[in-house]
Amino acid sequence: MKEKSHKKEKQFIERPEYPGGKKALQNFIASHLRYPQVALAAKVQGIVTVSFEVNDNGLIESAKIIKGLSAACDQEALRLVHLLQYGKAFNRGLRVKTTYKINIHFKLPQPSPIEFSYVQEASVEEKSNTSADKTEYTYSIHITKE
Repeated sequence: MKEKSHKKEKQFIERPEYPGGKKALQNFIASHLRYPQVALAAKVQGIVTVSFEVNDNGLIESAKIIKGLSAACDQEALRLVHLLQYGKAFNRGLRVKTTYKINIHFKLPQPSPIEFSYVQEASVEEKSNTSADKTEYTYSIHITKE
């Protein structure tokens, strides 16, 4: 005699996901990040941590700064989070909000390396009774600013 199993099937709630996954999210942030001029001038760099909710339609709600860096960087991080568009989650009529945390890195652009070159110039210098060959070197250093 077989016994019937009375276990219910587990139903998992779907979370809205960013289209393309984590890598696409990182690429979006990197391509849309505008480093604030005030932060550039003050040479501010670091990480801003933002917490936000995504509703079942994929819309961002109640974004807030958990760990800030500077007022300008915090505003830029919030602007970026509000630009995000997540996919819809289908949860059989349930209205679900999912909380996410994201770190947005503000890293100063690296200056270009110093370039230098040298030119070898040979000159002959005559002394009273002897002549000697003397080699002189001239170095040019070019520093470029961006």
